[in-house]
Amino acid sequence: MNTLTLHVRVRQTDGGLERILSVTRRRRFDLLQLKVNAADDGAHLDVEMTVRAERAGLTLVRQIEKLEDVSHVSVVDSPSQAVESPTEHSAV
Repeated sequence: MNTLTLHVRVRQTDGGLERILSVTRRRRFDLLQLKVNAADDGAHLDVEMTVRAERAGLTLVRQIEKLEDVSHVSVVDSPSQAVESPTEHSAV
């Protein structure tokens, strides 16, 4: 099983956090830990989540970074891989 910890910055919008958790569930990753704090700018949430799955963690990272409200995804801790993906979405 692969375990990794992700840091995700997401805009504070209706359903933004829920979409991240939904993608995690649909991609069959087990959520082990979740920490959410308001960012200093007041417009974003800093999400730290630890997940586990049979699949490679890069699968989840790539799916989360496609979400419109997500501005940054990085792997904080992973025994098998390190990925940083600064994803910038234009404000709608």
